[in-house]
Amino acid sequence: MDQFIGETQYWDRGIGSLLIKSMVAYLINKKRINKVVMDPQAWNKRAIRCYEKSGFKKIKLLPCHELHEGEYRDCWLMEYRETE
Repeated sequence: MDQFIGETQYWDRGIGSLLIKSMVAYLINKKRINKVVMDPQAWNKRAIRCYEKSGFKKIKLLPCHELHEGEYRDCWLMEYRETE
């Protein structure tokens, strides 16, 4: 799962958290999944905080995981697990 809010005037308004929580709820309730994973780049503290607020947990650091703008970047493997 990946998302992007490009317009900075919409940052820090809870839109990202609302988007993440709504998508997770849809996947759990309509698609019957029990786990969602993502791999944000480790430098992206804003995104990681949003995911943590939405119930995601850091699982494992993935060194040099993603090629981005000509450089390999570290990422965090993060997951949301539906509780029983």
